[in-house]
Amino acid sequence: IPRVFGDIAFLVTIEPFTPIVGSILIAVLALWMIWGVWNKKDPMKELHGDLAYQKMILRGVTGVALAIILVFHAFTSVRSLPPGPPVNDLTIRWSRSLLPLFGIDPGIELWIRVILSGVLFILGLLTVRSAILTFGLDYMAVVYLYFPEESEIQEHEIYSVIRHPTYLAGILLGAAGLFFRFSVYSILMGLLIYLVFRLQIWKEEKELVERFGEGFIEYQMKVPALFVRPSKIRAFFRFLKNTI
Repeated sequence: IPRVFGDIAFLVTIEPFTPIVGSILIAVLALWMIWGVWNKKDPMKELHGDLAYQKMILRGVTGVALAIILVFHAFTSVRSLPPGPPVNDLTIRWSRSLLPLFGIDPGIELWIRVILSGVLFILGLLTVRSAILTFGLDYMAVVYLYFPEESEIQEHEIYSVIRHPTYLAGILLGAAGLFFRFSVYSILMGLLIYLVFRLQIWKEEKELVERFGEGFIEYQMKVPALFVRPSKIRAFFRFLKNTI
């Protein structure tokens, strides 16, 4: 909007902040949609019985789609967005890579960003692919939430490495976007992506604690949610390799 109405001083002033505010709104909406699948579980089951999950799946899928949009928003060059160039110089500065500020030659800083981003992007794709092939779409679509009696405890090796491999994939993809631009915008969006997945883990594990009690609390203490310990690196790469 500020680029369309560049003659309005107020819009010019707020232009640098609009990408950040927009990302926050997407994040809030994504969590609201996804959390609704949890929050409305009991009322929907009372109202619709076995059809409750079918009634809620579209809401959950929409929330996940918004989270994916948020992840790839980190890759976006804010200053190159249509309909025209930025109208505030601060927008341009916040869109530029910060690596030259650390004394890195502009001739090689692009390659550093591309290589780091590429490695993280590939790891993210392999992780989400392995998660889908290992657990199946039904499990990842939290069918167990509405049909706990039909769910099975997952005992895959990866769960001795990390509690949430799928969410790790999202964070790796977000980190890829962060390093691809390494700008003020991409760093803030990367941090926002991390916060979104952390909040989702908090929400999800509240329900798991209710289901499994002290056993799950002990598991939380033993296994990190999103961090692969150095001693478990080999097991993590086995998880990626075994499904290739």
